[in-house]
Amino acid sequence: MAGGRMSALSLPIDTTASVQFKPFRARTPLFTVKAGRVLVTLTLPERLNAGDVEFARALAEQAAAYAVEVERLYRSGRRSSSGRSAGKGVAA
Repeated sequence: MAGGRMSALSLPIDTTASVQFKPFRARTPLFTVKAGRVLVTLTLPERLNAGDVEFARALAEQAAAYAVEVERLYRSGRRSSSGRSAGKGVAA
């Protein structure tokens, strides 16, 4: 990441949270995460490069690893640090 200031956003996920992928024929796709009253949409430039592909692949890999860990915690019956059962958030 480039130096300088960085913004941070923490989204508490619950059963009302959702994710959505929207492909388009004539423009780059959108990926949206909605949690509570916050909506975060990932956008790309119209002219893609190899770095954009690498980012999309890394996003998919990290999301898959996240899902595996959430499922593991859910199946083990462990509770998250917030006191809610781990894995209760739903992505639709």
